[in-house]
Amino acid sequence: MKIERIELNNFGSYEDLNFFDVMTDDPSKRIIIIGGKNGAGKTTLFTAIQICLYGHASFGFKTSGKRYLKEIYDLINNQSRLDETKSAYVKICFSESRIDTDHYEVTRSWTWSNSIITEIFSVKQNGVLLDEEATMNFQNYLLHLIPPELHKLYFFDGEKIADYFLDGQHNNIKDALLILSGNDTYELLYNNIRRLLNGVESGNESIAQNYADQRESLTKYSQEETQLIGEIAELRTDVERLEADLNHENKAYAANGGVTLEVWKDLQNALKEEEDRRERINWNLKSAAAEILPFIIVKDLLANVKEQISAERDLQAYRILQSSLNTSQFKRCISNTMKKTSSHNPTEDTTLLIHAIQSFFENRDLENKLPIFMLSEDDGLSILNKIAAVVEYKTATFSKDRRRIENSIQRSTEIRTQLQKSSIENFESHVKCVSDLTNQIERLKSELADKETALQELQDRTKELKKALDHSRKALEGELKKQSVSALSDRMLLLVEELQEQQYKKLIADVEYDLNRKFRELIRKDDFVDRLYLGDDFSLHLVRNQAVEVSALKITAKRHGATALKGSLKQVGFQSLITQLNTTEESLGFALADFAEETITLPVELDYTRFSNGEKQVLVMSLYWAIMNQSHNKLPFIIDTPFARIDTEHRANITEKFFKELQGQLFVLSTNEEIRHEHMVSLEQQIAKVYMLEYGEDKRTRISEGSYFEVK
Repeated sequence: MKIERIELNNFGSYEDLNFFDVMTDDPSKRIIIIGGKNGAGKTTLFTAIQICLYGHASFGFKTSGKRYLKEIYDLINNQSRLDETKSAYVKICFSESRIDTDHYEVTRSWTWSNSIITEIFSVKQNGVLLDEEATMNFQNYLLHLIPPELHKLYFFDGEKIADYFLDGQHNNIKDALLILSGNDTYELLYNNIRRLLNGVESGNESIAQNYADQRESLTKYSQEETQLIGEIAELRTDVERLEADLNHENKAYAANGGVTLEVWKDLQNALKEEEDRRERINWNLKSAAAEILPFIIVKDLLANVKEQISAERDLQAYRILQSSLNTSQFKRCISNTMKKTSSHNPTEDTTLLIHAIQSFFENRDLENKLPIFMLSEDDGLSILNKIAAVVEYKTATFSKDRRRIENSIQRSTEIRTQLQKSSIENFESHVKCVSDLTNQIERLKSELADKETALQELQDRTKELKKALDHSRKALEGELKKQSVSALSDRMLLLVEELQEQQYKKLIADVEYDLNRKFRELIRKDDFVDRLYLGDDFSLHLVRNQAVEVSALKITAKRHGATALKGSLKQVGFQSLITQLNTTEESLGFALADFAEETITLPVELDYTRFSNGEKQVLVMSLYWAIMNQSHNKLPFIIDTPFARIDTEHRANITEKFFKELQGQLFVLSTNEEIRHEHMVSLEQQIAKVYMLEYGEDKRTRISEGSYFEVK
């Protein structure tokens, strides 16, 4: 398969018709470099190619339902989406050489009305439009050419691919690899023999039937597991998308000045406090203006007024006292008091006392004080208080209060500006949006948890069924030994199954060999690992040979048995221990007890989830290369952000030993920080076309053929 032309019309930032003409007659020139800064349209192109070829399968969806069409609608060019007379499409022209070379045009187009989108998938073969049935068959052919489980390998996202083999997709990869290498033929052969055996009578019918039923159940479980893993992946994608939407909503709301309900209420309260503060200050100013300020200009005269009022109060008190001094009642009261003090002559003492009091007031010259105001006691006190307020009042207070009012007005203006940016309507809309997204996320997470639980239960049942199947197989083999001609067909089943297993083991071994070779070529650390292993389920194991204390192994085996040793050493290390001791799992404890050496060198499995992102990417690239070597087709390889997590030394290795050795077309979507001048020079002999993507102020992506970053 060789891509010759890619067209994008009103897709993403590619407004109107845009195309990449990558046709070349030189088979050695197979690399297409497409440069662009972040946001220029590289990932959009990457996505468009996947969608054109695989439709809903490119998103991991089972059908082209509402969720898929919603994703497509969001990818339509924003400006074009407003015009319902327009349409959008992605077209890929490629050639495929089998017996003869055929030329294909694969087009996936969309129209929309009232936000409802319609998709049409069409295929031309050698210029002839295929009918509906032939088109569906061709779509199935594409899915067989690159199984959905391997999409992420052929459409290689450098920022995400490192996690591809770490998310429990091993079984999917195994099945896809069998298809890719053509080893799925054995499964077809097995199923055909099973159908032929339906009418065969044999003495071991019940045993054979039991074995067949168990195997059928295992196949069903495997399909259910694959479906659950796919659904879990979809749910995780949906959760990530909704969480991204939630984050975008919060950032957009905050960027527009939005605040939370608590902050909004605080602003309202702060505004009320400022208004109350100004009201209090204004009241004080008005009171001062009305009651104090007019008297400030006669402040000095007020002291005389105060003195006159005090004198008039003393005079009034004197007159009251004087009128009381000569009364018989007062004299009697004084005399009685003097008697209690044991005076010799109370009457004489009383007269002297009264005289003394009169002399005191006469000496103050109160009688010469002329009454002017003639105020009552209450009025006098009131006026004295006002005089005191005038005397104590500082004119600076008036200016200070004016400044306090101005500052308060400024603070109120700032608060009102914040409130205008955070109107209650915008806030309510934000809260509703956040609430809706949060509810959706929680619902999906709950569904995800349920499916993960179901997956674990299914995997546990599968494990038990495999044990039962193995027991049934042994029973069937024992029974078949007693059979002759009647068991021949059943033996054929076992033979095909055995051949399939042998071929798969060979496939695993071949991939494992290429993986080790390529990884050592790409990784810069010579002693990084000693060997990489692939499990039967295509699980990846990296080991480093280390000396292990035999005494520790003996203690573990004695206390907890061989199972505990297997758990601590992992499968590779445990098997190596059994092989070196020339024993079995059942006799391992005895063999260890007789082993005289203090240490034994075992392959200790490394946790590659703790590798750096760059090391993970090198590992996955090596595995990709090894898998591709098993393919019968030279398929295009499209890589976005190839060096996202790769350091300088590894970049050089990947350029020289990965890009240059890959079979088939290579599309590299790069920023100026990734494919640099030295890489362009290294790949020059194999570069077919170079393009530059630029995103303008009009929010459109423009394509320039033959140009690239001015990198150094």
